[in-house]
Amino acid sequence: MPSSSDAEVLRNANIRLCKLRVWREFDGLGFNLEAAQRPPHLIRLVESNSPASAGGLKILDVILYVNQEDVSEADYNTVRGAIKTARDSNRPIELIVVEQRFYQLLKKKNIKVTPQLATNVIQTPESMPADYINFPKRIPRTCNLRLGQSDTFGFEVINGENDIGAYIQEVFPNTPASNTPLRKCDRIIEIDDKNVDKDVSKSILEKLAKAKQKGSVKLFVVDTDTYKNAQLHKLPLTSKGKRKSQSEDRQSTSRYNTDDRSCKYQIIKKKTQHIYIYIHY
Repeated sequence: MPSSSDAEVLRNANIRLCKLRVWREFDGLGFNLEAAQRPPHLIRLVESNSPASAGGLKILDVILYVNQEDVSEADYNTVRGAIKTARDSNRPIELIVVEQRFYQLLKKKNIKVTPQLATNVIQTPESMPADYINFPKRIPRTCNLRLGQSDTFGFEVINGENDIGAYIQEVFPNTPASNTPLRKCDRIIEIDDKNVDKDVSKSILEKLAKAKQKGSVKLFVVDTDTYKNAQLHKLPLTSKGKRKSQSEDRQSTSRYNTDDRSCKYQIIKKKTQHIYIYIHY
């Protein structure tokens, strides 16, 4: 039986069993698997309006089990093969995952993740939800958020690949964020009319912290399909014509610490020297 401190760690870790299904309206499952230097391997990107998004996967989840098979020490190709086999079986693909930051803490405390610990079960609906089907295609969105009576905007952010840019990791219900068009997996393009798409994640953190102190923020965002299309065709993504990036520091990506109590930061250092940043506003 785990100690009280271990039990608290397990509660906070939110180990999830994500049961994914394939939709005929969507090509694939909607996530990218990244090879870690050492297992377990990572979910690098979760696509907007995808089975993976609906099924509870998050950016920088580590995959520990695929259909009850322990892949926590498996090589990258083995994990890919297990997912493909599960997908081709025409049955739900069961992934037991936990965010990388919590996995590192569990490992440090020598807590072995077993399928029985995945008490949070999230299932992709059998068919694509209506709000996914009706989601406006390739249309950027502006989201105006004000704190009002709340002490949080109600969204969580995680940095983009190579610590450039940022994505919306979660939008929490009954918050200022949930009353706007902001959605899980959105890429943040502008903060208060300043382009941040190519900024280092540290700079984006600072802008969001200042916005929270101010009590309001204006976010210009796009879903992952819109972002991919814009990158592919070199299309500008701006709310009011072309702007230059307002990056304050594109070189310093190695360390960042803050004592700012207006928001919560957790910085996790990966073996490849990238820094992964989790923010809850």
